[in-house]
Amino acid sequence: MRKNKLLALGLAALMAASVAGCSTPSASVDDTKAAESGSDSSQSPAAGEKIFRYSNTADIATIDPDKTNSVADATVSYHIYDGLYRNVQGELQPATAESYEVSDDGLVYTFKLRQDTKWSDGQTVTAKDYEYGMKRLCDPAAACPASYLGAVLKNGAKVSGGELSVDELGVKALDDFTLEITLENPADYFVSMTSMSAFMPVREDLVEKYGNEFGGSADKQVYNGPFVVTEYANGKVELAKNPDYYDNEKISLDGVEILTVADQTTAVSMFDAGELDLAEVPTELAAQYEGKTQSYYSGADDYAALNHRNKYLANKNLRLAMNYAVNREEYILLTHNGLYQANQRYVLPQVRGVDGEYGTEYPLEAFPLQGDMDKAKEYLDTALSELGLSSASDISLKLVVSDSDTAKKEAEVVANQWKNNLGINVDINMVPYATRNALLVPDSDEYDIIMSGWAPGYSDPYSYLELWYSTSGYNYLNYHSDEYDKYIDASKTTSGKERMDNLFNAEKTLLEDGALVPLQLREVPYMVSDRVQNLGAYFVGLNYDYIYVDITN
Repeated sequence: MRKNKLLALGLAALMAASVAGCSTPSASVDDTKAAESGSDSSQSPAAGEKIFRYSNTADIATIDPDKTNSVADATVSYHIYDGLYRNVQGELQPATAESYEVSDDGLVYTFKLRQDTKWSDGQTVTAKDYEYGMKRLCDPAAACPASYLGAVLKNGAKVSGGELSVDELGVKALDDFTLEITLENPADYFVSMTSMSAFMPVREDLVEKYGNEFGGSADKQVYNGPFVVTEYANGKVELAKNPDYYDNEKISLDGVEILTVADQTTAVSMFDAGELDLAEVPTELAAQYEGKTQSYYSGADDYAALNHRNKYLANKNLRLAMNYAVNREEYILLTHNGLYQANQRYVLPQVRGVDGEYGTEYPLEAFPLQGDMDKAKEYLDTALSELGLSSASDISLKLVVSDSDTAKKEAEVVANQWKNNLGINVDINMVPYATRNALLVPDSDEYDIIMSGWAPGYSDPYSYLELWYSTSGYNYLNYHSDEYDKYIDASKTTSGKERMDNLFNAEKTLLEDGALVPLQLREVPYMVSDRVQNLGAYFVGLNYDYIYVDITN
């Protein structure tokens, strides 16, 4: 038995950063709601209270950890629930688990839980709560959007697919404070996954009590993390310090306010007025605030997702024509003043490779930064012949995008490039962010192209690549490749460099098939108040880590 014990370390205070964080594609809510949120924010905290205030461009969609489907949601979950371990800027630290042991074959993890952890209603957090949460994640009846993550667990994919009962899932509470988890295949990154929302504990009695209303409001949920939710409505989420948290004495904040502010320019104005402690600066304002901003690499990998169910996009040569027709340097200049990084591959280069960063160990420039119009025309001509079309103007595609100004601009630029460089027609359909998210499911015919993106749940290429496995519950590309699946399967039975070689071959296969159109990686300018100390973040799984933030009033 291999052992990994991290005993009595507690969670160290976070260091202010070179901050890294992660965000999903831009989103918005209506201007009225933004105005209301801005109005609410002008109310000052009670004298002496330490309240950290920041904003998102869209509402927090859920406080149910099994139902999170965006980085903004996951950021809140990270602060109101305690997983087995925490991922603190890439360093794994014990949370509810005091220690764990791993079997020699790397399949069985046995976690020993602290015995002093409480839910916010006073009940003790037990291994059974973790067992139930993971079973609920994989239960098809629960319809959890991140159920695909459960595939790492023994029988996870078969349970999610309805082939096996949830009782067959590889997770079991051996006693109140001992949790045994069996994996489908060895996964060195698994412990880092236990910091994700999908692997948080869930109270079975409350799910049964509230049914579909579980997590629908602050009072229909309980919490075991550093903070509890006191308000969840009307474009605002309020958190308060959890008095029952085992590490409560190290929590300096009295609370957190998260406002929905659709327009980032408005958020910047609120920051200038002292109404927010942190604001991300829209790229169009970056020059205006030069010298006042910091920047962090968010980890978000944005792309145009092509629906292979569409009769035109099912054609590989058309997909490749669309990839080569994009001038990514021009796209970044027109959409973000050249401040984001044009992306020529799919997997985030900064995730872990064998001994260092994946992108350094496995460099790849799948498509030229400025495009290649000669190649684009060659692929287009072949595609038209295969499709039996006389002209590219015969092709019309529907591009779905969330209804923020930024998202609209991004969609317009790439659609114009396809129109001007290829002659195909692309109609832009703007929808609310929540509506767009709801479309990200397999077998949908509601879009031909959808502006989307991914931020890693754990620092490994597999976090990106598992999405497009043929039977993945998240495969909204409807991409099916025997060769791709072969490399993914091989990665599950190999280790070290051989495993990483298989993942790299999978990435190359995906791009050689033109399965999606990579566009940008985000380096986000932001401002943070001088009174905020110890703010941390990481490009895996969340935006900001404010557990140990302190505020000097």
